[in-house]
Amino acid sequence: METFNCGSCRYHYNALDQLTGLEPVGQATVQRFYRLEHLATEIQGLCSQSVLQHGTQLLALQTSEGDNSHSQLLATDQQRSVLRVTDLAGPVQQVYTAYGHRRVDRGLGSLLGFNGEAVDPVTGHYLLGNGHRAFNPVLMRFNSPDKLSPFGRGGLNSYAYCLGNPVSFRDPTGQATEQTWQPWLIVGLAALGLVSAGVGLFSTGLAFKDLKVTSVPASAAASKKAVQAGAVGTVAGFAGAGVGMARASINAADPGSSAQDALIIAAVALSVISLAGTISSVGFSLQGYRLNKAAAQRASINQTTVAMVRIPRIPLRQARRSAPPLTPHADPSTLHPIDF
Repeated sequence: METFNCGSCRYHYNALDQLTGLEPVGQATVQRFYRLEHLATEIQGLCSQSVLQHGTQLLALQTSEGDNSHSQLLATDQQRSVLRVTDLAGPVQQVYTAYGHRRVDRGLGSLLGFNGEAVDPVTGHYLLGNGHRAFNPVLMRFNSPDKLSPFGRGGLNSYAYCLGNPVSFRDPTGQATEQTWQPWLIVGLAALGLVSAGVGLFSTGLAFKDLKVTSVPASAAASKKAVQAGAVGTVAGFAGAGVGMARASINAADPGSSAQDALIIAAVALSVISLAGTISSVGFSLQGYRLNKAAAQRASINQTTVAMVRIPRIPLRQARRSAPPLTPHADPSTLHPIDF
């Protein structure tokens, strides 16, 4: 990175409030090009620097000047801060304070610095949001107030950076603090909502089918509750997934929108409702299954008992015919004593 030793510099912006060029006095104009919210290429005269990355992961810087070019490999942390730059001359360490003021072992350091943001070669500040707002890492604050403060996502302090906690939070747009775990939370909530909705729909189908064929009153009541809870879980699950996708779309179109926080709260609430409804539906379905099983076992035992104690009926005439003949008894009056 080249540091401009000049008394003044002009900054050029486009209609989207993006920094497109720097015009230092007595030097060639610097042009900047962006990909989404990050710097992609910087051109000054015949020299250009391009940022190579995969998704949001920084990989390397490629510098070209005429027919000559060389590359620098970048080692970063989880927040994209460049910690080491390696080229043919060897590695160069870059260390930062909590608010991003950096110290370089040798040389001027790389084009990218704290949180992967480009360093302004004139002031040493970070021009966040593609040049939208300048952050001073020495003073640990922005140079201009946040337009989303004090009642929006900017918070009460319109000059504060990351709510005073730059270790846990980051601010790539210069407008609102962003937690590094928020994108993963949205993905997790959307996945949870879809899975919960699918399980709830399956449980509702089984309970509805059981409700049609069951004749046990207690089981019918449990199946009815399972259908109701499953319907709530299914609807809430699909709604939560839809809210998550809407939040991701708004974040891509307008990262500073104040609706994002409300959508996160709505997605969390719908996911909790969906999970509770699905668990309740599965529980009621199992209860109905156990009641039906117990009723079937009782019915089987009753049929077996009746079969064991049943006595076949024999017609009276047949009983008389089959009865054995009576043994005749002697008349006591005809008995005579025997003399010995």
